[in-house]
Amino acid sequence: MATPWWRDHFDESYFRLHGSRFHEADNRREVAAVLDLLGLPLGSRVLDLPCGWGRHATLMGEAGQDVVGLDLSAAFLARASEDSHARGLTPRFAAGDMRALPFRDASFDAAVNLYSSLGLFLDDREDIRVLAEMRRVVRPGGRFLVETMHRDDVVRNYATRDAWRLPDGTEVRVRRRFDPVRGISYESLRWRRKRSKGQKSSAFRVRNATELAGLLDAAGLRPLLWLGGWDGSPFSPRSDRLIVVGERD
Repeated sequence: MATPWWRDHFDESYFRLHGSRFHEADNRREVAAVLDLLGLPLGSRVLDLPCGWGRHATLMGEAGQDVVGLDLSAAFLARASEDSHARGLTPRFAAGDMRALPFRDASFDAAVNLYSSLGLFLDDREDIRVLAEMRRVVRPGGRFLVETMHRDDVVRNYATRDAWRLPDGTEVRVRRRFDPVRGISYESLRWRRKRSKGQKSSAFRVRNATELAGLLDAAGLRPLLWLGGWDGSPFSPRSDRLIVVGERD
């Protein structure tokens, strides 16, 4: 069986190619919105999965929450831990698969899944497993938040080509192809800097709000709010993002 693309995709080269596109001010704005939408008191136990290099989890910790970040990438977890130490925080990160969380039942007050992390597995059943695990580890009455791109916006603004240059001079070029039947966006990324070059391929399942609502229902999670951005605007087909906030019954 072939190794899934996401198994080794999120490494140091991914961070080098994408990390500079995420700014501290934006991260802080998103974390402030997350905490406001979840309505949690200080010291609440929050799970961030997957946490990547900790750009949200670390700031939630700074804000006084008891945060645990989980990710499959050893490179990202090492960066998250290093950043936490640099900010004077005690790192709380764990390696693991979102579909089989290494935590006890009802051990968190809330769980968040950010930056289009649903869809990596390309299969409804696998993403239902992720959501069901979120439900399992959140206490009854606890909150969840999922933030993702959505199909309406992706189809309307789909870019088959993209390119950017990093501060160190690395040239990055991307080609994309969208399968409208399966709802999967395929991406091929290449980079070059002097004699150094490389490439990565990925595939993401992109869903509309109706499809996401079906997954949440199958996992036993009850949506309370459907938003179209971190500014709290109501969700519409023309929204930039899809954010759903809800609770475990």
